Amino acid sequence: MTETNPQAPAEARRVRVALVDSGVDASHPWLAGAEIRSLRVEKKGEGFTVCPDEPVDRSGHGTACAGIIHRLAPFAEITSVCVLSPEGRCSRDGLLAATRFCVREGFDVVNLSLGIDLPKGAPLRPTDYKSIVELYEIADVAYTAGVVLVASGPNASAFRTYPGRFKSLIGVGRASSDDPEFLKTEITVDWEILAPGNDVLAPALGGGERRWTGTSFAAPHVAAHVARLREARADLSIQDIKAALHALAARRLERDAGLSRASSPPAQIDHGGALS
Repeated sequence: MTETNPQAPAEARRVRVALVDSGVDASHPWLAGAEIRSLRVEKKGEGFTVCPDEPVDRSGHGTACAGIIHRLAPFAEITSVCVLSPEGRCSRDGLLAATRFCVREGFDVVNLSLGIDLPKGAPLRPTDYKSIVELYEIADVAYTAGVVLVASGPNASAFRTYPGRFKSLIGVGRASSDDPEFLKTEITVDWEILAPGNDVLAPALGGGERRWTGTSFAAPHVAAHVARLREARADLSIQDIKAALHALAARRLERDAGLSRASSPPAQIDHGGALS
């Protein structure tokens, strides 16, 4: 990295994060000061379109994810793309339309705390192949365009989740940690990195907060780390970002090993240092 004057005021870079989810309650106290734009995917005729939406959440899922991102990357501009119903479901074509829109718009990071869950023991149907191939192609376009997709993996080992399995994006599994900075490398067929996803404190509907569990809540931790990396270096390729995340995880592992001997408090991960 080039040397900079530590006394000079840093010029903040605009980092745009898309959150494909259930909407975001922009009035929630956790999101005070956050810059949030609200959109929704709407069926029009035989296809789907993305149009402006009210700053509301249908289930609380999206607000929880937005709160996690804002806590770790308060500088990020969050665009909520609502695709989930109040029951937490959406059509596959709706998911495709939302993801395609985010890639076309060139967001720095796209958080996908959702996906297509299919039983590992069951054969794929023709409709499964069609949806998976279309998602795969969108993920490839994102990789080429430098749009980082961060997707949650399965919550149960009996399932495979798409697009979280694709290696052109960052698949995320869940770990138990009270430290939101926690990252751990774990490269499997379902994901490549772990983040806090068990009993995570995050916003809840009505202005309160609650404990959430699932890979859905691990993914926004990683999305926030990616936003930090993108703020530090806009020119990073997706492979560079993956390498930096794993470097952060390795430094965290080394630090935790040292802390267990020294019993000193944990420090925030240095994202700039991970890029050197």
